[in-house]
Amino acid sequence: MTASLRALLEHGVATGPDTVVLEDAADTLTWAALHERACGVAAALVRDGVAPQDRVVFIGRNDVRYFDVLFGCALAGAVLVPLNWRLHARDLLAVVEDCGATVVVVDDAGAQALAPVADALAVVVSLDAHPRWPELAAWRAPARDPEVPARPEDIAVQLYTSGTTGSPKGAMFANGTNVAALLDDISVAWGFTADDVSLLTMPLFHMGGLAWALAGLARGARGIVVRDFVPDQVLRTMRDEQVTLAFCVPTMLAALCAVPGAGDLPLALRQMVYSGAPISPPALATAQATLRCDFVQIYGLTEATGAFAQLPAADHRGDAARSGVIRSAGTPYPWVEVTVRDPESGRDVGVGGTGEILTRSRQNMVGYWNRPEETAAVLTPDGWLRTGDIGYRDGSGRIYLLDRAKDVIISGGENVYPVEVENVLAGHPDLAEVAVIGVPDPHWGETVKAVVVPRPGATPDAAAIIAWCRGHLAGFQCPTSVDLAETLPRTATGKVRKPLLRAPYWQGQDRAIH
Repeated sequence: MTASLRALLEHGVATGPDTVVLEDAADTLTWAALHERACGVAAALVRDGVAPQDRVVFIGRNDVRYFDVLFGCALAGAVLVPLNWRLHARDLLAVVEDCGATVVVVDDAGAQALAPVADALAVVVSLDAHPRWPELAAWRAPARDPEVPARPEDIAVQLYTSGTTGSPKGAMFANGTNVAALLDDISVAWGFTADDVSLLTMPLFHMGGLAWALAGLARGARGIVVRDFVPDQVLRTMRDEQVTLAFCVPTMLAALCAVPGAGDLPLALRQMVYSGAPISPPALATAQATLRCDFVQIYGLTEATGAFAQLPAADHRGDAARSGVIRSAGTPYPWVEVTVRDPESGRDVGVGGTGEILTRSRQNMVGYWNRPEETAAVLTPDGWLRTGDIGYRDGSGRIYLLDRAKDVIISGGENVYPVEVENVLAGHPDLAEVAVIGVPDPHWGETVKAVVVPRPGATPDAAAIIAWCRGHLAGFQCPTSVDLAETLPRTATGKVRKPLLRAPYWQGQDRAIH
């Protein structure tokens, strides 16, 4: 049983110190080199006063040196908090303050994002040379393991997710439950072996990218770290490195297949795992013809340590794919329990009944950092996690999703929480009411649409409203279109009836959730 990141690193050093496990365009790491560099980070953290279970923030693109910090935190008993470098500086600072981090590690993108609020931070370390902050290589202390024990109950990583309220909450993942499930169980379900070459192109600040990377390491696969997703460059990397396993979202799949000559490349890919949205039969056929490999869909959420259900390769082939099974999110892993309950009564609705999907296993997060009420809202006293997704199960146990109770918009693999966008729009002087929904987009899967009611006498311009948002939000969060309305449909309790707003745009779509 691999019950911690420390145990994973120590096992790798003991069994294959010279095995190459991580590479990017500028760096190559063996287990021994990763251990040495992680020891240097751990020693520096202890030197700078970081105590066990203190939080350390990482803000940057995918980079091999991310793993120096991740495992350095593990050896020091600290908790890594990776953040999306594309967030607004105000939001980044709010999370740094919320988790109480005293050390923040950045790359060039993270440094630029933090620039407006840098004076409020304690210790900032840059991966590369920076005029203001120490460089990681110089900041590291002489490599010495602080020998902080990794207890099963200790938190290993903390990932921020906004959930239903839109306010960022730090989901906590412990060694003995979440990390152990990922390293020992999920890694096997995803098919990793020591002979595999894995593509790490999903963002490492998301659960999907982090879980995929750690699962590969747990099975001894060599991970190829991709800094930015540029389709033609990613395909060349897959060819040159003879990548055998990859994970992405359907929009990325479509982009890879659209590269001229993609189907002629001599690829070694044997399996593509995808998540975040379903794939249509035509898109699947194109991807199968282009990449010439098996396809597997996984379904889950951050709070469940990523995936807890899987649609296997066999259900993507021939008659199975054409039968409608492809619309399913798959069946739960053997160690995972799933129930579908009526959102009002809490009763199990049985096979074919529609309700909220709940899951229970050791994959479920410990809770939200310093948010007991929000934790209680999603984790029941008997250990069930409320996903917020509405769906049903068929007689074979397959999960089918119908709607998203949380109204989260998934655009190009990025989660957009409508309330965050609505809060910004509410500050616009020409708007009286606002609602944000996800609408279909041929490239991104979903895109953000704002439906607004102007103030009396005001004549707001759509382009100006979008520009207003760009001054306060990350690019992927901003509306791409704006509709003007006289009123917004509301329930008797005053809540906006978003299903009514979304319905016209999703007519004719294969399913109502993307």
